[in-house]
Amino acid sequence: MIHECTSIPTHQSRGKELGAGGANDPFVTFVLFYDSGRSPARPSASSAEMVVRTIERRVRPGRLHRFLEPKPPVATFFGHGAWPAPHGNVNCMFDNAATVDVAIAPSVEEFTERYVRCERPVIVRGGVRDWPPAYKWTLEYLKAVYGSRRVKIGVSTSGDYVDYAERLNLGVEPEVTFAEAIDKIFAPANAKQKCRIHQESLDKWDALHEESPPPRYVLRKIIARNIWMGSTGNVTETHYDTEDNINVQLRGRKEIIFFPSTQLDELYPRSVWDYMSNFSRVAIEKPDLSRYPRFSRTTPFRAILEPGDFIYIPIYWWHRFHTLEASLNVNFWWQAHTGQALRRHGMRYWPRMAKDGYLHRHILQLLGGVRDSLFAR
Repeated sequence: MIHECTSIPTHQSRGKELGAGGANDPFVTFVLFYDSGRSPARPSASSAEMVVRTIERRVRPGRLHRFLEPKPPVATFFGHGAWPAPHGNVNCMFDNAATVDVAIAPSVEEFTERYVRCERPVIVRGGVRDWPPAYKWTLEYLKAVYGSRRVKIGVSTSGDYVDYAERLNLGVEPEVTFAEAIDKIFAPANAKQKCRIHQESLDKWDALHEESPPPRYVLRKIIARNIWMGSTGNVTETHYDTEDNINVQLRGRKEIIFFPSTQLDELYPRSVWDYMSNFSRVAIEKPDLSRYPRFSRTTPFRAILEPGDFIYIPIYWWHRFHTLEASLNVNFWWQAHTGQALRRHGMRYWPRMAKDGYLHRHILQLLGGVRDSLFAR
């Protein structure tokens, strides 16, 4: 747990600490050159993990202590002050999973204090009743306004979209009109073929962007505002987000399985050099405990989203979506504060940021957050 993060070591000091090659350390080479558009040799995953863990160990009392100190452990805010006991029979663990809290149209203050400050998931019912998309975005309306717009879709027979984020980034997914996508998802001619619109940014959808202002429960600067659609039976495998997330269920139903952010290692995240490094290697519906024995110690939570609900997904909480009925969602990710961003979960994502060319902006944003906090004191 990070209580303070001093400045990131220089090339030489980092190399000395890690027992690596100083300025020739592969992670240093990756950050300095890959992020600037060059292509060094692929560094080992172990060196990146060593850097992340080393920065976590650089803990000393100082001026940043109160700024970077995480909130009290989320476990202390649930019923009996501790997580439910681990399940001995993993096959039935989701039937016995603890249920996520449901709050009926809480005030922003209650939502903030009881859930966001504690990084505790919650389903909110009735909180977006007056939000325009909740009553205006019928399928007919969406097709009338943007039916001819071209969108990329994922196609699957199983409902699982292997490495979909990377495939979308590479531009290998099919493109259809928005109206065609809606029909394929909500009125499919072939029930065996499943489709999805994945994380489509609303920034360039003028009318829909204007009609979907952030609900009052979005507490910080928005990082992204997206529309999602998916067929019945779709699955988004277990992963965590690097920002807090409010996900609004406008149509259909979804099941979400959660695992606390404290169980990073129990979910066996992919290599930091994997493009989808925030995804788990464990198939949680049929886990191979001989390969992933720590998974038996996890403590799942379960939520069902109904139309008109939204769910608050705290930063770094593992979650897996299963679409029970063809769904339409809008989500908002908002900016993490510096203390959150410097946890190991977030820093594991740095190689992907570098690959996509925005790691330097992320680091400058973190430094700006530290500066603003210190001057505000």
